Amino acid sequence: MRIIWFTCLLFIPFWGWSNGLKLEPIDRPDSVTLVVEISWENSWRFREDSAAGNHDAIWVFVKYQTTSGVWHHLDLNSVGTEVATPGMLATQVSSDQKGAWVYRNSPGTGDISPHELQLRLAQALPSDVIAISVFGIEMVWVPDGAFWLGDGQSNFTFKDSLTGGPYRVSSEAGISPEVLTTAGNVGPGSLVPESYPKGTRGFYQMKYELGQAQYRDFLNCLSYSQQQTRTQASPNSASGTLAMALSPAFAGRNGIIISQPGIPGQLAARYACEANADGVYDQHDDGQTRACNFISWADLAAYLDWAALRPLTELEFEKACRGPREPVAREFAWGTDQVIDANTLLMDGTDQESVAEQAQGSAGLASHGYLGPQGPLRNGFGANDSSDRLQAGATYYGALEMSGNLWEICVGISNEGLPFDGQAGDGLLASTGDSNELTWPGASGAIFRGGAFNSGILPTFRDLAVSDRFYHDLTPSQRRNTTGGRGGRFP
Repeated sequence: MRIIWFTCLLFIPFWGWSNGLKLEPIDRPDSVTLVVEISWENSWRFREDSAAGNHDAIWVFVKYQTTSGVWHHLDLNSVGTEVATPGMLATQVSSDQKGAWVYRNSPGTGDISPHELQLRLAQALPSDVIAISVFGIEMVWVPDGAFWLGDGQSNFTFKDSLTGGPYRVSSEAGISPEVLTTAGNVGPGSLVPESYPKGTRGFYQMKYELGQAQYRDFLNCLSYSQQQTRTQASPNSASGTLAMALSPAFAGRNGIIISQPGIPGQLAARYACEANADGVYDQHDDGQTRACNFISWADLAAYLDWAALRPLTELEFEKACRGPREPVAREFAWGTDQVIDANTLLMDGTDQESVAEQAQGSAGLASHGYLGPQGPLRNGFGANDSSDRLQAGATYYGALEMSGNLWEICVGISNEGLPFDGQAGDGLLASTGDSNELTWPGASGAIFRGGAFNSGILPTFRDLAVSDRFYHDLTPSQRRNTTGGRGGRFP
């Protein structure tokens, strides 16, 4: 969402990204304080001794723009972010001050009513600031704890070398290649170091795949040269040009367009969402809440670095889907090996986009087959305030679409991926628009997980399965109509 606010000639847009998340401006009492109002839908916090023992949260971070046109990340004071009025929320600033978590302060479920937040900045705003943006991303907490890796049967699944079955990951200690292998005898070939995030240490992950409105707003905070790297079409292309899709005939339900062309070396382009092709941008049915496809590894890494998040590892991917439960052979993210394809669209392009199909028996709902829409659906399309895990297609901890919709790109168990240590982004990008995080791998250190909207389901070929690594040797360096992703962060 976007809200325009004029105060003392300061133009302040605020964005909230999710189904029902709202961030609205209230006040800017001084140069180190922003007061905003936050609310969101379908929140939860379960007791730590319950089965899931987790909660949802909002990752809040701030950007500002100066008269030079450049956007900067704004750190938060380690003790200054607080709920201004007593209520049901707690907050925690990250250790690097790049943002803050906002979440329920006690067990409960339901919508979060509007609450005020005081964002105390780590440094005073400069005198030449012309715009401030506060962003929020819905997250899910994946608690500390051991889990099972691999299911023993999926393509190139991880295996315990001694038993041939799933491998028990019980700590963040290094893992020997003699102990952990994959089907087909394809393994990492070297020690998985202690620093590589394995999933037993608790972490936050994005509840949804990266959305089209999220990527649009990211592009609108970049320079022309950065936009040139992070889009398919040149930023000086005509208004209405598709920014990410390979061509109008191969748009794949990606509606991000150039709304105002840029000028090389002088003016960045402006981007909008235009799914209904009526010439009016960013309307309620312009696909703003759809998952964003045509994302390469470099695009995902840049977005996550800019948002002060980080990529997930493929071990964390499995932990997030399965939780502590023992694997079911070729299971999907909702914990069974059965699936219903999401084919028949309802309220296409809106923030209520869903499908007519319903979960049945032990079959969960996912966008995966060849008969449905040939592009991503809305993030959370199967979920509502009364849906169960099967209908929502949800993981053990409540994240959505980790089986189907779009392939998710994770840091893999490979020679280039193993040096990754879980360091979060710093909110800044190189002038080229690339991530500047030195410990993050290039595309050859990444892997596709989770399947997409055109992934087939066969007895021995099921891309959507939690442990399936069929494309373990395919480098995600290109933009594809089936690829997207999500990120996370240690607290």
